[in-house]
Amino acid sequence: MKKIYTKMAAGLGALACLMTMTAGLAACSSENEEPKQDDGRKLRQLTIENVALTRATLTDNGSTLGAAWEARDNEATYLNLSSLLAGDLRYGNLTSSSSAEYSTFTGSVYCRGGDKLALIYPTVSPAGVAGAFTINLSGQTGTLSDIAQRYHYAYGTGTVTSVTDGTATGTIESMKSLLAVCKFTFKDGSGNPVPVKTLKISYGEDLSVGYPLSGSVIPAFNSGEVTATPDAPSEATPLAINLDSENAAGEVYVALFPCGSSSNKMTLFFSVSGSYGTYSGTARAYLIAGRFYPVSLTLTKLS
Repeated sequence: MKKIYTKMAAGLGALACLMTMTAGLAACSSENEEPKQDDGRKLRQLTIENVALTRATLTDNGSTLGAAWEARDNEATYLNLSSLLAGDLRYGNLTSSSSAEYSTFTGSVYCRGGDKLALIYPTVSPAGVAGAFTINLSGQTGTLSDIAQRYHYAYGTGTVTSVTDGTATGTIESMKSLLAVCKFTFKDGSGNPVPVKTLKISYGEDLSVGYPLSGSVIPAFNSGEVTATPDAPSEATPLAINLDSENAAGEVYVALFPCGSSSNKMTLFFSVSGSYGTYSGTARAYLIAGRFYPVSLTLTKLS
């Protein structure tokens, strides 16, 4: 019996020694392993470099509009498309860091590695299971700077390329404009400028049809087609552009929804009021998102 106890004690001692060695090896292995990247969705400080823009600060180059970001200008909105597919609406604001054609955007973003994101400028409030947002055209003041800051919406998609516990980096494809921008120059029958203080735009031959003051945009998961769909116009409710001061040269900048086609143009009615009285006229229009249309229109005086 003494020999049996001795052998058991020796065996237990060896087992204890082996366990101690195993634990030591495990601890050593754990210390040498690379830390695992946190791939769960959480708030992280996201940085997106070299974001190209089709608008922000707009410059009239005659037949085109040049565009550049403004440092810490109106913020853009991010929308996590991957989270949205899982039924979780997550969005917030990002801020540009430089005044240039390309800029870095930063901000707190709910994400994980590989998530698809949408970037929307200017800021919006996505809602519902589709993350749709509204574009409102009312309140325009007829200047290019006003459109740049509040109305000429742009949309792009990208990816969260890498994450750590508290930070993330990502990419965004070139932004796409969702509206058309028009520069209307109004003249009378003799070719003289018609001063503008208020411009009203409607579909049809007069103001009775009205013009859509708002529309909706449904984000796409990838870089697929994203369009602004105007609401039905309210009867006799035109789009009214009230200038802060009268433009003696008869020039007004307006952001409008895309409309018509090459084979089926829309009729737009214009009513201009100013110090010379009220003038009106019509034009056939085919407007494409992202295009700039410098248009001269001849109007007829009503009063």
